[in-house]
Amino acid sequence: MRLSIRREFWPWLLLLALLSLRLCWLNAYPFDSDEPQHAHVAWVWTQGLLPYRDVFDNHGPLFGLLNAPVLAWVGERADALSWLRLAVQPWYFLALFAAWYLGRRFYGRRVALAAVLLVALWPRFFLVMGQFRTDDLWAALWLASLAVLAMRGGSFLRGLGAGLLAGAALCVSQKTVMLLVTAAVAGMVVGLARRSAWRLDWRLPAGYGLGLLLLPVLFLAWFAAQGALEIAVYNLVGYNTAETGRDANLWRLLLFFVLAPAAVAVAVRRQRRSHGARAPWRIFIALQSVLVVLAVECIWPLVTRQDFLPAIPLLLLALCGWAARRWRWAASPRRGWLAVGAVVALELVLLASNEPPWRDALRGQRAELGSVLRYTDAGDSVMDAKGASIFRPRPYYLVLETMARQRLQHGLMADTVPEALAEHGTMLVIRRGLPDLADAFVLRNYLPAAGQVRIAGLLLPGGDDAHRFEVEVPGDYTLVDGRAKVMASLDGAAPADHWTLTRGMHRLDASSGQVLALVGSKAWERGWRPALEDAP
Repeated sequence: MRLSIRREFWPWLLLLALLSLRLCWLNAYPFDSDEPQHAHVAWVWTQGLLPYRDVFDNHGPLFGLLNAPVLAWVGERADALSWLRLAVQPWYFLALFAAWYLGRRFYGRRVALAAVLLVALWPRFFLVMGQFRTDDLWAALWLASLAVLAMRGGSFLRGLGAGLLAGAALCVSQKTVMLLVTAAVAGMVVGLARRSAWRLDWRLPAGYGLGLLLLPVLFLAWFAAQGALEIAVYNLVGYNTAETGRDANLWRLLLFFVLAPAAVAVAVRRQRRSHGARAPWRIFIALQSVLVVLAVECIWPLVTRQDFLPAIPLLLLALCGWAARRWRWAASPRRGWLAVGAVVALELVLLASNEPPWRDALRGQRAELGSVLRYTDAGDSVMDAKGASIFRPRPYYLVLETMARQRLQHGLMADTVPEALAEHGTMLVIRRGLPDLADAFVLRNYLPAAGQVRIAGLLLPGGDDAHRFEVEVPGDYTLVDGRAKVMASLDGAAPADHWTLTRGMHRLDASSGQVLALVGSKAWERGWRPALEDAP
């Protein structure tokens, strides 16, 4: 009786401990520029706008749509990203639950618990799954799809449920295609090596296929009804597969065609020597996870940490199962748990030393977003590389992420950011991540505010009463000396201290003889003061 109570108690205690750790690290997960980009897309939904048609996005629509109500509830605030991070924590636990179920089903209770503990605190998995990004939901849905597929019960309904989850994953990220291909290859290898292993009938694949297509087809039909199908397909497929100018790495490709067949050969050999109903699934889990890692490392054009999220739990599960059989866990469970405890302790040390929970990784992002919200109004355009302003429309359609920068570097895409800034009269820019031509334009026409934030403005050197200058960003400007407004005559008109300036050359007559600045009026009225003390 006491042993039974302890078995029921420990999983809940471990769950509470994990939840506490997730909250402790909420602001300590490394900040990634993808996070505000996804938050900006969620904001687009709250404004009644349509991704792809009104705002660029090269990810599936489901993640932004699901998080739009959360962002609407949070409202325009500088710490919005912390709340959005909190909102995605359930996907971490769903992924762990799916991994636990697969382990419990095919490896046993002890292996399942040990694997989940290792996965939960595996540094890459723990940290990346804490960020506000599409990959959290993508990985969780894929693992849940495999867990449903592994359940006992009716073939058609089981296939339908698994297919719905896989289709939802496809609506989150196009990388699901890679998961589907590797899963299909692993399944065929296991099935051909031992034809009776799966005992499938037509109902399972029929249900899976129906579920897989349902959500993507509904989304495509809806975008077609909104007149946005063509641009949606381009953003999701054409943009992500277009030439970037980067040379293909033939050695990586060759490595894949050496290691992948080797992994398949090992799987076939293990399958033919294995017995029991659990063996095919064990081999499938190991082979699929290995194929995903090889595909990402050797074939994927842009390798990132988050690409491995669906493979990490499966790979660790397979390794734990192999270790348990190799070291005869059942004969010495205490030794096995000591080994697991040692690895978990090492994981915690690595987490605390590399990304300490007391370090606020979002401090700079909050300050930056606070400046944006303070110096602009809803509807004012703000230029940033990927949507860092979250709650403000961007004057430039494309997102300047890695592939866009590669295309700019190789002349496959024109840098039209300066034209967009001038056309929209954008008075605030976040400089980080802008391409060279755009950055040079910003340096000419914007003054530093805080961090990477710059506000439209021009320095007028001291010593002369008459200044001739060119305005490249039209808008409402105020003449200041850094502390107060200054009266002057613009283009021969009566003296004033602020004007709505058009593009082109202007003449300013002021009698102060000191360094002056023309700055965006809205930011000035809201307390921003340019530093002119060190100006020439």
